[in-house]
Amino acid sequence: MKFLNEQKIFRISGIDFGGQPGKRRTVMIGSIGYPRHSIVEDRIEGRCRPGAFENCLEGFNQAANETHTPTALMLFAETPKAIRAYLEKAADLTPVPLLIDSPSAEVRLAGIRYAQEVGLGGRVIYNSIHAGTTTEELGLLRDSKVESAVLLAFNPGDIGLKGKIYLLENGGQLLPNGMIELARDYGITKPLLDTAVMTSEQMAGSALRAITIAKAKWGLPSGCAMHNAVDSYIQQTQLKGEDKAIYRYVDVSSAALAISAGADFVMYGPIEYSRRIFYAGAFADEMMNQATIDL
Repeated sequence: MKFLNEQKIFRISGIDFGGQPGKRRTVMIGSIGYPRHSIVEDRIEGRCRPGAFENCLEGFNQAANETHTPTALMLFAETPKAIRAYLEKAADLTPVPLLIDSPSAEVRLAGIRYAQEVGLGGRVIYNSIHAGTTTEELGLLRDSKVESAVLLAFNPGDIGLKGKIYLLENGGQLLPNGMIELARDYGITKPLLDTAVMTSEQMAGSALRAITIAKAKWGLPSGCAMHNAVDSYIQQTQLKGEDKAIYRYVDVSSAALAISAGADFVMYGPIEYSRRIFYAGAFADEMMNQATIDL
């Protein structure tokens, strides 16, 4: 696989996003503080069990070093106070890019503002701009001077391939302009295209082809969270007893699938999965390198 157009590479906190498949490593993005994460004692305050946050990051960093994997960390929070607490902790424990993630725009914007206040503005990625993002939120995002954001290509009117691409290209009848142009107009100079995996029943596989098409059309860093499809895969939910361990093998395969489709980044879910995902990702990257060595 080789794209004929220029493949843009964005450097964020020392990590490169983008490029030709097989010629660069895939950035692996793990999540901490996610819903029902057992390390969190108080979701309002952002308080974790003593030492638990640190232990997660130690394992994350160690696995990255073992496999020479470029990484980023997604911080999920439900309150402004919690996102500030997670940012403060994470910034001291890892040098990688930090994605600010929340179902609340207020929380996401609070995280961006805090990052700018303490000198972390160049390390953070806004997660995310989507079809429901308001003009007010975009204006506040522009005022924050953040450079990078995830553009979530989920089109509720068309969950297949065309819906994703049209949303990015012309707004898909949901936005006045294409999401890429919209993000640019509001100051986002380093967009990361997330081809929107929701559940396995919602055309999750189309996200793989959307990665390839997006890179061919725009040359922008593209990826997805195929892990979301694994969580909802009906055959897997029926496993019982020791067979539940099969989940981890399917989950690992989902990361490799995205890499085989040309993904520049993979959102693989809970940070606890880092070691097995990183080894699978390193293998997939090596196979992609061998497959493209003469291209």
